[in-house]
Amino acid sequence: MRGVTRAVAMLAFAVAPLWAQEEDEGGRSIRLEATGDLFVRLEAVRDAPNPLTRDFERARLRMRPGLEALLSEGRLVFGAGLLASMASDSNEDNEIRLDNFVSDDLAIDRAYVRVTAPEAPVSGTAGMFETPFSGTEVLWDRDLRFIGANAGWELPAGAMTAQRLLGAFSIGSQNHEDESVVAAARWEAEAGAGISLGAAMWAFGNTDALVEAGLARTNRLAPGGQDLLSDFQVVNLTVGWERLGARRPFRTRLDLLYNFGADDLRTGGDLRVDWGELQEAGTWRLRLVLQRIEQDATLAAFGGDEWWFRTRQRGGRLSFGFALARNAILEASWIHQRRDDLDEWLDRAFIDLAILL
Repeated sequence: MRGVTRAVAMLAFAVAPLWAQEEDEGGRSIRLEATGDLFVRLEAVRDAPNPLTRDFERARLRMRPGLEALLSEGRLVFGAGLLASMASDSNEDNEIRLDNFVSDDLAIDRAYVRVTAPEAPVSGTAGMFETPFSGTEVLWDRDLRFIGANAGWELPAGAMTAQRLLGAFSIGSQNHEDESVVAAARWEAEAGAGISLGAAMWAFGNTDALVEAGLARTNRLAPGGQDLLSDFQVVNLTVGWERLGARRPFRTRLDLLYNFGADDLRTGGDLRVDWGELQEAGTWRLRLVLQRIEQDATLAAFGGDEWWFRTRQRGGRLSFGFALARNAILEASWIHQRRDDLDEWLDRAFIDLAILL
């Protein structure tokens, strides 16, 4: 699968400049658009439970430049992107610090084809691409890529103001493994009065490949330690509400998790509250996130790595973001969390600069 995505990426990079010089049958030029971002992070961790990396600081730089070629008025898109990163720690530190990234790396980040039907509200993507789901990062770290395909349908509004259905699958989406399988479907709707609703089902398979790659993390192991104890068929229910005030919007969102593949320790919740919005230069946002995730509520291998413990944990995150420009955000964050079987709390702080292309 990874060989296929590399081939798609090289083909897209090689052919896209040639497409840009041509015109389609209607005489309209094919358009090229830059994509990606630049990300700088300063990080400090205190009281991590691993004695090999209990207290530390590090700096990270990540660049993800990319290119999209849009044909047929944007209904056909070829995209590709690279990832280049460096950090003050070594690649050997990533495993003991439970990272979803490689500190010093040069790799393909995106390689995909996206098609939108000309008459129907249907679209599909195949290759290596960003997650199409807007749910909680407890389920999926947004820096991880889907390697597979997805499809989306804009449904008739019915009793809602808007509805959408998404489906996707991925194979081998974590570092150092290429056999795990993820399949997910999600329904989203806007109900009016600022209310949004969502329901999703995530199914994870071939989890023994994750255990073999050292990615069991906070999930329980089966006897013998070759696979996880629980299966993972996780339902995610979402309810959100927003109030667009005259000066600053207020938004809140609650995600609930229930794993039907586990006999116990199978529930979780993620509450996010935002005041303010990051748009033009000078705007700001204050965010609070509270989490309580039982040990097998979801698969820990794919959870957001800003939280040291993905499951079997409780904690909160407070952050303040400031827009330096429309495409440049400076944000400071503090995470305070505890693993269920420990008495000591872990503290983690970030200062992030993100620039979007």
